[in-house]
Amino acid sequence: MRSLQKWLAVFIVIALCAVMMAGCGKKEEDAAAGGEETSGETYKACFITDGNLGNDFVDLIWKGFQNLEQEGWEIKCIEATDNSEFADDIRSMAGEGYQVIMTWEDNVSQAALNLADEIYKNYPKTHIFLLDTYVDHDKPNCTSVSVDPFESSFVAGFVASKMTQTKTIGWIGHTDVLKIRRFRDGYIAGAAYGDPDVEVVYSFTGDYLDPTKGQEAGSAMIANYPVDIIYQSCYLAGPGVIKACSEGGIKCIGVDDWQGDLDPCVFWSAIKPMDVAVTQVALDYKDGKELPKQMDFNIAAGGAVYDERDLKNIPEELQKEVKQLVDDISTGKVDVYKNFEEYRLEY
Repeated sequence: MRSLQKWLAVFIVIALCAVMMAGCGKKEEDAAAGGEETSGETYKACFITDGNLGNDFVDLIWKGFQNLEQEGWEIKCIEATDNSEFADDIRSMAGEGYQVIMTWEDNVSQAALNLADEIYKNYPKTHIFLLDTYVDHDKPNCTSVSVDPFESSFVAGFVASKMTQTKTIGWIGHTDVLKIRRFRDGYIAGAAYGDPDVEVVYSFTGDYLDPTKGQEAGSAMIANYPVDIIYQSCYLAGPGVIKACSEGGIKCIGVDDWQGDLDPCVFWSAIKPMDVAVTQVALDYKDGKELPKQMDFNIAAGGAVYDERDLKNIPEELQKEVKQLVDDISTGKVDVYKNFEEYRLEY
């Protein structure tokens, strides 16, 4: 009897150990499969802009936030139009636990820089990304994020130089400032690379909001020069340039996002993929990567400079040339900044 009791006790101990080991193994499997939360932290990203959702470029930025939402992030957009509100909005979002705050337009970004030391002291986990800016700074909790238009404009100029029949192409921007001149001079550089005999004429509307002025500038250029392609970099005034091209029977190149849906005359768009940049920098933050003070999303970093839908609008041989050009820019074989050293980014 004692012997039987002894063996029963041993059997029970062995059975219990087996159950416990199986339970531990299941727990480890669940954790490895993501079934168990490792941190429980909710990531939150806020976009503060003095622009409005509903225009192409702001919507393009917001698309990057929507990508984050699909990744499980909590997102928020603040459309602030009063300069006095910017600082309070930034403080409020940091106070509500938004680890990532992104700002767009220079006046909002400047307000963020002015608050950077205060935010760093009170909310050391919060990182501020200054979108679409080249500003130099020394703030450890801020990163300037540029998606430089020089490369995409270079490719657009190359395409235009191959597509023009008159050997004269145009460019229209809204304001004569460095950020906009990067579009123009990238276009000029690309056209010269494609065909040195092509002439580029250019003008400014003087207003980035008024499409009527864009249309007037486009119509004037068509009337005064034998242009058969115009590249517009006019923000909200851009649709006016496109309308002038449509009515003038010439081709147009769109900007920032794909604009081939605005009018059939838009056969190419110089893409500025801010959505990709927004998503990537936020994920870099989440992954704990070291964030530099400046970042540039260029071709080498995986940035797109044209939309695949536009390839059908150019000859097959030119399609091959464009793809090769993009590869050569990525590897450094083609230096888009040759003769335009002042635009070269050192980060």
